[in-house]
Amino acid sequence: MKVAVIGTGYVGLVTAAILADFGNQVIGVDIDEKKIKTLQKGQTPFYEPGLSDLLIRNQKAGRLVFTTDYSQAIPSAEVIFICVGTPSNEKGEADLSYVFAAAESLAPFLTDKAVVVIKSTVPPGTHLEVKKIIDKLTKVKYYLASVPEFLREGSALEDTLHPDRVVIGTDERYAQDVLLDLHRPINGKRILTDVVSAQLIKYAANSFLASKISYANEIARLCDAYGADVMQVMEGVGEDKRIGKAFLHPGIGYGGSCFPKDVKAILAFAKKKKVELAVIAGAHKTNTTQVDYFIDKIKKHLGHLQNKKVGVLGLAFKGNTDDIRQSRALVLIRKLLKEEAEVYAYDPLAIANVRKFFPELNINYASSWQEVAKQTEVLVIATEWNEFKELDLEELKRISKVRYIFDGRNILNPTKVKLAGFHYIGLGR
Repeated sequence: MKVAVIGTGYVGLVTAAILADFGNQVIGVDIDEKKIKTLQKGQTPFYEPGLSDLLIRNQKAGRLVFTTDYSQAIPSAEVIFICVGTPSNEKGEADLSYVFAAAESLAPFLTDKAVVVIKSTVPPGTHLEVKKIIDKLTKVKYYLASVPEFLREGSALEDTLHPDRVVIGTDERYAQDVLLDLHRPINGKRILTDVVSAQLIKYAANSFLASKISYANEIARLCDAYGADVMQVMEGVGEDKRIGKAFLHPGIGYGGSCFPKDVKAILAFAKKKKVELAVIAGAHKTNTTQVDYFIDKIKKHLGHLQNKKVGVLGLAFKGNTDDIRQSRALVLIRKLLKEEAEVYAYDPLAIANVRKFFPELNINYASSWQEVAKQTEVLVIATEWNEFKELDLEELKRISKVRYIFDGRNILNPTKVKLAGFHYIGLGR
C-alpha cells in the first residue's frame, strides 16, 4: 500500500518506519527542511531505541523516503496520516493550527478514494473542521478517519507493533476496510468506532493514567504523614486485578509530551460544554504541586538550600529517552535555583537538549553521576534511569561527601541506602 505520513516527530517517524517495514511504500513529509535532510541521511532527530536501525533498513530497501514536498507525497498515497503536534496554548487548549495547516497543504493533491487519517491527538469533533478545509480545496472523493496512537517514548516500537488495541474511528466502511488491512500485521484488539469516540478514547486513556499517577502521589503524602511505606501500599493496591499495578508508582509527577497537554486539553474542551471533570482536575492539581511538596521535604531535612551544592541525577522526563518536554526534573531544578542552590546535573542523553532549549538555566553539567557526586553534598534522583537504580553506594561513599539522597522516583532500596551510611528520603517512605 502507498502511504504518506505528515509530520516526522515521535509518532510520525515511528509510524512511517514500521509501516515501511511491513512492505508498504511510505513517504514522510515535514515542512522542517533541516529535519528532512537529517532523515535523508539516515539519522534520527531524537533518540528512540531501535528506531535508527529500522529507518536505515527501510531507506536502503527503497520503501521509505522523506520530503518537504506535498506534491511528491500526496498524489500517489492511498492512506495519508496526519501526525503533527498539538501542543497546549495559553488557555490549556490543544493548538490545532498544525493539523489545519497539514489539511490545507494536502487537500489540493488528493486523489480519488484516498483515506485521510488523523493520528494526532485532537479534541472530539476536530475532523469536522478538517473536512471543511479539505472540501474547499478539492472535489475528489476522499474518506476521513481517526486512528489515535498509544505509544510510550522509550518503547515506541514495541508499543506500535504490539499494542493492547488498535482504535479505528470512521463513519465510512471503505475507510474502515482499508485501515484494517493496513494494520493487519499489528497485534492487538481492534476497536471499531465512530470518529468522535476514537478521538475521545485517547484523551480518556491518558487522563486516567495521569490520574493513577497523581493518586499514587497523594497516597505517598498520606504515607509520609502516618509513617507508612507507599511502595508496600501500592503493591497491595495494585495486586487487585480491578486496579492493576501500572502507573501506581509515586514520584515527583508526570511530564512528557502527552499527559500534561492532554489533561489540560480535556479539561478545556469539557469546560466548553460545561462538564465538570473533578477527578481529572484533581489529578492535574496534584501533579502541579508535587515538586513543591518534594522541595519542602528537602528543605525540612537540610534547613535551607541557599548555597547548597545539590546534584540532580536525570533531566529527561522519563528514562530511556532524551525528551525534556514538561520534564519534572527541570521544574525541580528551576525551584532549586530559585532557592539559590548551586545545581550540578547529569543525564545519559538529555543534556544536549537542555543546553539547546534552556540555555538560561544556570546548571553545572557533568559527564557522569560520579562527577556530580564529587562536587556536591546532596544527591537528588529526578529521572528513573536504570544506571541510577543500580547506583554503586560504596563508590558514592568513597568518592564524595554526599550523605543525603533524596529519591524523587522511589527507585532505590531505602534499607540498603541507610546501611551504606546515607540518609534516605523518598516520597511516602
